[in-house]
Amino acid sequence: MIQVPKLVVSKPMYAFKVDTWRSSGVTGIYQVDAVWFKRKKGRLVATMGTYQPMVLRRDQQPTGDAYEQWVAAADDNRYGGDWTAVWDGEGLMCARQPVSAAMAHERISFLSAVLNGFPNVPAGYDGWWTFEPGGGAR
Repeated sequence: MIQVPKLVVSKPMYAFKVDTWRSSGVTGIYQVDAVWFKRKKGRLVATMGTYQPMVLRRDQQPTGDAYEQWVAAADDNRYGGDWTAVWDGEGLMCARQPVSAAMAHERISFLSAVLNGFPNVPAGYDGWWTFEPGGGAR
């Protein structure tokens, strides 16, 4: 992946919360909390979830477990992010049900700030990360 200064909604671009970097429980697979934008029916939506930076080529896999190494080496985006919640400014959609009123309020507050801050990287996040032209699954 490469870090770019400007968000382009038509491309898969992610901002990562570095302090959430963790092992997925499977050797060599890591996760990080992420946010990204999409357009649904012409409307901009903010999405939160997790992202697993996948390195398809074994010879390119980092030897350590550092966030910076894995994100920079990631070359496979065929699965994208695993979304938890999507907010379009009016309705909240959550992947896992049921969601408590407190959790829904927390997600709406966070995603509203992300959506209102478009196209800026949310505070506390590292972004925007995307794949080089012609990148993705190689």
